[in-house]
Amino acid sequence: MNRRSQHHPFMCSALLALSAVLGACNQSSSNSATASAVAEPPLETDTETLDSAWACNKFENPDKNPVLLVHGTFTNGEEQWTWSYEPLLSEQGFDVCIVSYPDRGLGDLQVSSEYIVHAVRRIHALSDRPLAVIGHSQGGIEPRWAVKWWGSVRDAVDDLIMLAAPNHGTDQAENRLALLNFDGSPTESQMPAAFYQMSSNANFIAALNRDDETPGDISYTAIYTEFDELVQPVRPVPTAALEYDAEVKFHHSSNPLVSNILIQEVCPGRLVDHLTIGVSDRAVFALVLDALNNPGPTDVARAGWPESLCPLPVPDQSLSSTLLQDMLTSFQSQSDSGFSDMHLTNEEPELKPYAR
Repeated sequence: MNRRSQHHPFMCSALLALSAVLGACNQSSSNSATASAVAEPPLETDTETLDSAWACNKFENPDKNPVLLVHGTFTNGEEQWTWSYEPLLSEQGFDVCIVSYPDRGLGDLQVSSEYIVHAVRRIHALSDRPLAVIGHSQGGIEPRWAVKWWGSVRDAVDDLIMLAAPNHGTDQAENRLALLNFDGSPTESQMPAAFYQMSSNANFIAALNRDDETPGDISYTAIYTEFDELVQPVRPVPTAALEYDAEVKFHHSSNPLVSNILIQEVCPGRLVDHLTIGVSDRAVFALVLDALNNPGPTDVARAGWPESLCPLPVPDQSLSSTLLQDMLTSFQSQSDSGFSDMHLTNEEPELKPYAR
């Protein structure tokens, strides 16, 4: 069943009702909301396009915050989440939403982030509750960009959980090209725009981390793995971490709202790669649930370490050990039959005025 056709009528009706209520508010409240909106960067993408890119289950669990799932590069929301985290979270009693940004995340990350901004605003308005956001890979830094530059998003998000996110860029961005081998694929002089922006020396990464890596009253959990093929380095300072402090055991940050977790430090030798950390590892999911079900970021001991956490099975062996390559092979087959825009360019997209 198509999720968007099933759920958007409910959303649209609720939004119309909400608009009527907001229109009846007193003048001072209206002025305050308008001033807040004016202070934020405008969205360049039209509302109809943004509305078509997200969907939710009906809001039936008022005791828990809704969860927004944000996918990684080369895939889209429904491909990544409808067989993995969506059903698992639904079983745990969470209302689950999924957003997809365009062209499998190959375009300008600043444009893709607008899809997160819009989805968070809409879901917050419909549910009247703060959100938890879970993002894998690129899907971890897109919400960070949104909360950094849009105050309405920052105020609406309670938890931001990042799985193998290149928070400080990666020195493996160009190596991804070796995995793409087909007519019209990227070359050393022509890469997708997003590849440039996720490099460790990118202007996008510098702007993302400028001044304050963890703005707002948000609980930040960053989970990453020693065996990540793409998000490197892990040592001596992990690029996936935020406000890293090696002296703080397990959580590696003196900020009580930040938890940085190297999965092999918690569960030595656990075989988790870049893809399985975001779709199928059961210990990682237990760490995610701890953040969702409790105040603050993930607490390793509270999540069951070591008694119940590390004995959890590694991903089911029926899952292919070459999931990442299989995904890229699928990506290649789609490109051969007329794949969407790969946004090939020879330089990083210019920073938007609000981020300079």
